Amino acid sequence: MKLPVKLGIGSSVLFVFIVLVGFVVFPKLITSKIKGMITLKPGSEIREMFLKVPFGLEFRVYIFNVTNPMEVQRGQAPSLKEVGPFCYEEWKKKVSVQDVEGDDTILYNATDTFIQKMWPGCLSGNEEVTIPHPMILGVVNTVAIQKPGALTLVNKAIKSIYSNPTSIFVTAKASDILFNGIIINCDVKDFAGKAICSQLKEAPSLTHISENELGFSLLAPKNATPGKRIKAYRGVNNFKDVGRIIEYDGADKIDVWPTEECNAIKGTDGTIFPPLLEEDEGLASFAPDLCRSLVAEFQQKTKYDGIPVRKYSATLGDMSTNENEKCYCPTPETCLKKGIMDLYKCIGVPIYATLPHFYEADEGYLKGVKGLKPEKSKHEIVILFEGMTGSPVFAKKRLQFNMPLKANPKIELFNNFTETILPIFWIEEGVELNNTFTKPLKDLFRMKKIVKVSTWVILLGSLLGLSAAGYLFFKESGKADITPVHKVRPSDGRKTISSVSGNDLEGHENHAMSKTEMI
Repeated sequence: MKLPVKLGIGSSVLFVFIVLVGFVVFPKLITSKIKGMITLKPGSEIREMFLKVPFGLEFRVYIFNVTNPMEVQRGQAPSLKEVGPFCYEEWKKKVSVQDVEGDDTILYNATDTFIQKMWPGCLSGNEEVTIPHPMILGVVNTVAIQKPGALTLVNKAIKSIYSNPTSIFVTAKASDILFNGIIINCDVKDFAGKAICSQLKEAPSLTHISENELGFSLLAPKNATPGKRIKAYRGVNNFKDVGRIIEYDGADKIDVWPTEECNAIKGTDGTIFPPLLEEDEGLASFAPDLCRSLVAEFQQKTKYDGIPVRKYSATLGDMSTNENEKCYCPTPETCLKKGIMDLYKCIGVPIYATLPHFYEADEGYLKGVKGLKPEKSKHEIVILFEGMTGSPVFAKKRLQFNMPLKANPKIELFNNFTETILPIFWIEEGVELNNTFTKPLKDLFRMKKIVKVSTWVILLGSLLGLSAAGYLFFKESGKADITPVHKVRPSDGRKTISSVSGNDLEGHENHAMSKTEMI
């Protein structure tokens, strides 16, 4: 077998082999491996991380200190100064876990436990801040919606419980406001005070310090308290379903909003996402605190610790213009503007959720107070997501909680308010994976890169081999295969061509001719 043929056959075999291995077998092998790993079946590594996140998330809280409380009482715009961060580790864990093999699901209750940390730049919590008393403002706003006829009773109760306050504002240590509790004295004798206190004592968000003392804090009710029961797919039967919530509190949809679309439960709980997602699919997660699902949309491609990732971001939308979000309006006739959501139907108290400093919200809300400065890098919701394995490697979930402030003639302390949305505090829940958790991803991409480079090098080599074989083959086939002719030198004048003579050169008779031909 000639060299060109050998070279051509070898290059062809190598070409077919590397195409199959590099472009078909290896990608399918990686995909199959990922599908098998990303499930919540018992014994899997991902399940253990899902049930108990092996590291504490960074949880930071910023409180808005009202620097002009008495001026606000007289109708001026609130002047705010952000105080913080107050820092905590947030440990996420699922309890009361139960598997249902028949429909490939897992049931659990999620808990979050907070541990204070003094990282660089964090405050101790002993700092005093002034905020609107959440109970005074919350009770008045709630009663104004539910039972406006009872506002006169509430006005008397405020005087009794809070000892004839001169403003709705309270000054306290940040640690008391956040976790330790602000004291509410229910040791009152008047009818109005007793009536309101009897209702407060039944509120699950308040702690009972003594028989007649209640404690109110912003975050203590959430600390180490199991949430409502969640049922989600394990992803064994279909990897695309891993972590997807199908029931919350025993129902396959919530019953808060007027339409099925807004009541639908979409996505995971935010601690896990399916692998192999396309960019345009978005990252959907269900937020029980908001009674809705949020979808983070793809923004751009970037890198994190050398790993190719996608950047996603989410907002609260615009119920005033988006027809799909009209169901979040307080009433069919009244809608809030861009970037704000009324949580009254969700939690029973008129608290408004926005992004921090009214980022991505209508400018009118920003103009209603002084001292805010929205910045994209500090205040957006952002996720850096590795799409192949479904791994969030960096995330900052940020949310601000506000309360409506408006005049109410039936409450003496509310007579002169100028209507506005008053920020109370905002939180940032963050995760930044270190090398311990990014190393497996980097190893995977390093292996993919090696295989990719090797594939293209071998592919190029096989193509060059085929080209060389073709060149050599056609070069050799173009040569003429000529047999050399030996001439016989004539001598003594005799004829040298035996075919025309009866005898050969030695005088022998040529028997190939007839007698006639010889004459």
